Amino acid sequence: MDKRYRLSQRRQFEQVRRLGRSWAHPLLVLLVVENGLSHSRFGFLVSKRLGSAVVRNRVKRWLREATRARLAYVSPGWDVVLIAREPAAEAGFWRIGEALDVLLRRAALLSEQTREADSTP
Repeated sequence: MDKRYRLSQRRQFEQVRRLGRSWAHPLLVLLVVENGLSHSRFGFLVSKRLGSAVVRNRVKRWLREATRARLAYVSPGWDVVLIAREPAAEAGFWRIGEALDVLLRRAALLSEQTREADSTP
């Protein structure tokens, strides 16, 4: 994922946590706040509770790739933080992607084009 789409500084993560709204799923927690930019930015948090560095890095790769695949469908102008919960370590890439879809829909972050494509028979 390109750097301009990533949250990288601690204060950016803190601002999303302090001012943002959250939605939860058994695998992930989604936090969002408007950023006033022409694109959305994403940050990923994976706790040491999930397991070893190998497991944590794998979950982060899954989150980044699932997000990258959906980037074109996410409405611009949001800062998004995804927090992995413990079951995410065992879930696998496809289940994490499904959880991300559910959370993005619940947060109404998917663009109108995606919603229309989903509703077409």
